[in-house]
Amino acid sequence: MHETGPQAPTAARYIHSLCQLLATADVPIEDLLSGTDVQPQLLDAPDHYVSHYSLDRVLHNVEQRTGELYPGVRLGHHLNISAHGSAGYAGLTAPNARQAIDIAVRFFPLITQLVTLNLDNTGKHARLVITPTPGISERTERFVIHTLLGSFDVMGRFLVGQLGLRASLAFPRQEELSARLGPSLRDIAFDQPQHSLSLPPDRLEIPFALADRTAHAQAVAECEEELKQLKHRGSLAEQVLALLTAPARLPRDQESVAAQLGMSSRTLHRRLQREGVSYRALLLDARITDAKHCLLRERLSVTETAYRLGYDDSANFTRAFRQATGMTPTGFVKMASASDQAISSRTSDRN
Repeated sequence: MHETGPQAPTAARYIHSLCQLLATADVPIEDLLSGTDVQPQLLDAPDHYVSHYSLDRVLHNVEQRTGELYPGVRLGHHLNISAHGSAGYAGLTAPNARQAIDIAVRFFPLITQLVTLNLDNTGKHARLVITPTPGISERTERFVIHTLLGSFDVMGRFLVGQLGLRASLAFPRQEELSARLGPSLRDIAFDQPQHSLSLPPDRLEIPFALADRTAHAQAVAECEEELKQLKHRGSLAEQVLALLTAPARLPRDQESVAAQLGMSSRTLHRRLQREGVSYRALLLDARITDAKHCLLRERLSVTETAYRLGYDDSANFTRAFRQATGMTPTGFVKMASASDQAISSRTSDRN
């Protein structure tokens, strides 16, 4: 399925943590990743990121298959400092909360590009303004904001005791949200012009017990390097998939794709092996992605989709689709339609 909306990558380790939290024998991780382009074996790779579309589809699956309506709060409460990688250590070793928040603002793209953070010090209280990236879904926006609330709730109590946080959210009132958060975030105002967290200035200056100038400088340097790398590359598997699923129909043979990436076919094969994936598997993923796009977005029939993708007949296509997804193309369309209707119904009921 070709992705819609912004790319806005999110570090895959958060999806990995969420899936580990919610996966059960009846709802395995593969079910939570159903309908996405995410490679399960890459989820815990340190430099791997997932797109807005894939994250939103995971959240869709979480709602449908686990009944968890506040996955962001649950994830935020589960995350510790180390879960945020170098940015977490840079914040942990900062002199105080103000500088830790400055670190979060500066390096938040290493966590996700679905929102941006800005610290406003012009009023009586410092305000951390949270601005969603234009075009992201409401479901994803709620998840990111709720994860931030849960994470600040836990880390604030761990590092400072009580940050005295007040939350202003642009969402309609959610009575259950306050009950799911700790006492440091009981004061939540809804239907506000923008999302923000308000903090008393004096709480921002309380020294952190684990402040360490040397460790902090090293962690910041690591964040700078990671941010530089993020701007210039994703995983090789992501780059290959991007070429294979590009709207402009480029050659899909391994030699042509390797040439587009400036390497030999042998080097491409070797580097993909290091990431735990094969070119053949990525090519299959790309074809299944195209198939889902044809079936759901263009509403083509199974037969039309099969011929669009170059299969000799619909039976061969159906067999390949079932092997890749665990269901027939017809079953996939029915499931997606039913899921979308259920989400719409739940959203209407909650509002």
